[in-house]
Amino acid sequence: MECEYKWYIIRVDYGYEQNIRELVSNAVYFKEVFIPYQTVCNLKSDIKELCEVYVYMHLCDESKNILNQTPGFFSGESGDFEMISDDEISLKCKEFNRYKWYILRVASNCEEKVRQHILENSMRLSVNGYFKEVFIPYEELSEVELKSKKIATRRKCFPGYVFLYVNLCDEVLNFINNIPKSLKVYGFLKNGNIPKVILDDEIHSMCNALYNAQETKKLGYGYEKGEKVKINDGLFQNFTGKVNMVNDEKKIINVEVSILGKPTIIELDLAQVEKIED
Repeated sequence: MECEYKWYIIRVDYGYEQNIRELVSNAVYFKEVFIPYQTVCNLKSDIKELCEVYVYMHLCDESKNILNQTPGFFSGESGDFEMISDDEISLKCKEFNRYKWYILRVASNCEEKVRQHILENSMRLSVNGYFKEVFIPYEELSEVELKSKKIATRRKCFPGYVFLYVNLCDEVLNFINNIPKSLKVYGFLKNGNIPKVILDDEIHSMCNALYNAQETKKLGYGYEKGEKVKINDGLFQNFTGKVNMVNDEKKIINVEVSILGKPTIIELDLAQVEKIED
């Protein structure tokens, strides 16, 4: 049977786009994959983002089965595939190709002021359409870190950098060059004499790494690694220690306590510990 290829929109968990790209080389039912701009990763773990991916494929039971077995693929409740015309894809590709990632160098601690200036004044001057995103990579601090700092805050991952996803035309260059000197903008990170383009894959890899680092801090049942707990039952009742690991499946927790002056990890049921409130 001859394959009939058409463009379809599918949805994929953020960070799994590469799995769809690889189908092109591994299966005869998939000819091309186009992944348009997606908002950079939201690092809050309670929000699950989906990316729209456009696939030129032959839709049949076999290709559906391959997708269903591909990590990150989201089939939805109905499992329907939305078809999109060649003309629509062509327009999306042209629009997509106008925008690239660049890094704007600024003074440390001025990043957020520069971001707000760009967002507010680009709209006032009607050049906001050239900016898709003005992004400062942050790492959300864990509860343990927040308690130690006594204030709720985030940590900038790249001090002195503001990431722009922008159509770098003359209007944008003029806008950037006219940012007030008081905001201490030092210009674009350059490759020779021209602003350096940062590849989409590099941005996505950075965001995924930040997201994964954030997730490793969070353990099951609301506990975080390094968090102080009190043992309320068993041989070590009234001992205090720090959380080392939580096993959701077995509902056990490993706690590091000091026994005869020596750090020792003991395994307990989750019911045997309680959080220590400051």
